[in-house]
Amino acid sequence: LSVGPTATVRVRALSPLSVRSAVRVRAPSPRLSILERPDTPLFCLNVCLRIKPTCREEFLECIRQNQKGTLSSEPLAVTYAYGEDETTPDTWHFFEQYVGREGFEAHTQTPHFAAWEAFAASDPFSAPPEVKFFVEDSASTVCSGAAAVRAVLAAGDWTKLFCLDVEMAVKPEAREGFLEALRADQSGALSSEPLAVSYLFGEDNERPNVFHMFEAYSGGREGFAQHAKTPHYAKWAEFKGTEPFAAPAKVGYYVVDLDGHQERLQTG
Repeated sequence: LSVGPTATVRVRALSPLSVRSAVRVRAPSPRLSILERPDTPLFCLNVCLRIKPTCREEFLECIRQNQKGTLSSEPLAVTYAYGEDETTPDTWHFFEQYVGREGFEAHTQTPHFAAWEAFAASDPFSAPPEVKFFVEDSASTVCSGAAAVRAVLAAGDWTKLFCLDVEMAVKPEAREGFLEALRADQSGALSSEPLAVSYLFGEDNERPNVFHMFEAYSGGREGFAQHAKTPHYAKWAEFKGTEPFAAPAKVGYYVVDLDGHQERLQTG
């Protein structure tokens, strides 16, 4: 997903990784989804779009077709998830993952992306789009894997995955402590919380010490509420109390429709 003319993505290495090192591991099959990821860091997007109410239905139809085309025909596309903001109507959050910059650039050459670009050029936005690129931090490979997630969600509601879109600007002197604390919370969530489906983060490709996160919990808000009661989250909250941020964190909450991803998982 992009807006206006096709974006030229300037990828700065996420220390100590580079995009090239992130894609040298095997490429995923076209059947991967939000619940089944390759064992390598990925090129990610967090996007926020504010749509004019009069354009809502056209927007949704365009996005559904873009998602369908992305997940069914792009071998380097891993995740394409979106949902409406929990409190602000017609504000939509997106999370996308591709195997390397190459995967995203291949996405921008597809017919379904061209259709999206045509829609984006029709003045459907009530505010400028926010598109944030980052490379997934390598520590997220502690994910327990698709098999465990399938077992957790087997009897659950596939249409409700509660997600967070987070941006944090960290003081340079607090960087190492921030990474240590966040990785510890991430490891605890993915290794011990049955409702934690995804927890990943990475540094902004353009702004040093600005980090983006994507979290997803099954069971609606309750999954996230359970996360906030854990010992590892308590340690993360304690670190946040040391005032490590250069600006207040920005957090968006939304629920993802997993139908497209479910179909892909079942046929994989």
